[in-house]
Amino acid sequence: MSPIFPSLRALTALVLMSLLAGCSLNGTYPDATEPDAAKLRFISNTSNTTIDVYDPQHCMGQTTGMLNNIFLVDTRRRVDMSVPPPAKARGLLEFKLAPGKETMLMINTNGGSYVCGKSLSITPKAGEEYEVTFDMARGGCTTSLQRLVRSNGKDVRVPQPIFENGMPSCAGKSPIFGKVIPVTPHRTALINAIVETHMQLISLMEPDTAQRPQATEEAIAERKAKFGQFTPPEAYWAEYRQNYARVNQEMAGRKARTLELYERVYRMRLSGTEDAIVEQWQNPTDAAVIERVKANDKLMAQYYQNTSKAVMVDIVNHHIERMSQLDQRFDVCAHYDQCWRL
Repeated sequence: MSPIFPSLRALTALVLMSLLAGCSLNGTYPDATEPDAAKLRFISNTSNTTIDVYDPQHCMGQTTGMLNNIFLVDTRRRVDMSVPPPAKARGLLEFKLAPGKETMLMINTNGGSYVCGKSLSITPKAGEEYEVTFDMARGGCTTSLQRLVRSNGKDVRVPQPIFENGMPSCAGKSPIFGKVIPVTPHRTALINAIVETHMQLISLMEPDTAQRPQATEEAIAERKAKFGQFTPPEAYWAEYRQNYARVNQEMAGRKARTLELYERVYRMRLSGTEDAIVEQWQNPTDAAVIERVKANDKLMAQYYQNTSKAVMVDIVNHHIERMSQLDQRFDVCAHYDQCWRL
């Protein structure tokens, strides 16, 4: 069990215990009360689904209610979000989150023939609206996170990166976050060797690829032609070039950023692993340890792929945000309907 990827079995047991204990229809989580609190909608298209909220002060988690259970009425908690849900949403609930505060959300579903879960970290911005959708596809669970905005009278869903940061401060404080194992020089040396080996292996799985810089000058020439009679000052184009140079630099550092997150998570997983298991990790002989290492390798390979995609989305979103702010400052949208928008 580890502090970064909570135990699904332990989580399922806790959820069932909460239901049997007769928890409130709307759960135990109280909406954030800040005037600029962020709003989040959770949509589930699977059976018996919950989404719980964790932070350093609530390592046991706080519930928000149950969705799509044949014996229980769906929670009706709502927070008056401006963008309506998709018409085909099977079940949904809404709640408010404190802005600027990192929170871990834990999704769990039990469909009888399957048990599936997903954790994600979110630090919502003040006044923003978000939507998390949980579904089944190709025999597995899928999760998406989107920011909801109204733009030109239309509802827009902007994909957001999904990072799994866990809740390190909760290690040892809840059954799902594992225990704290004392650090020793020998244990540290073993973990360093394990992490170094797997960092090399994962690097070989995805070799460095040359990043093709954006054809900035071509893009500028095309944009100027579309502007027609509208001619922003040279300061606009200077910052336009700076923004493209920055996104190219961030794209070039994408793999390094992903590897940094991979290493941190791998170390956190090993920090909650028993000494006897760590001793065998590099060359396991016990059948149970072999299976555990294989399961961890599979999970971490998936983590790397997911994190690489999340880093890409994060880079693109920040680029769009910078370009949108640039167009807004120079009043581009008043003259060009294909301006950059948040």
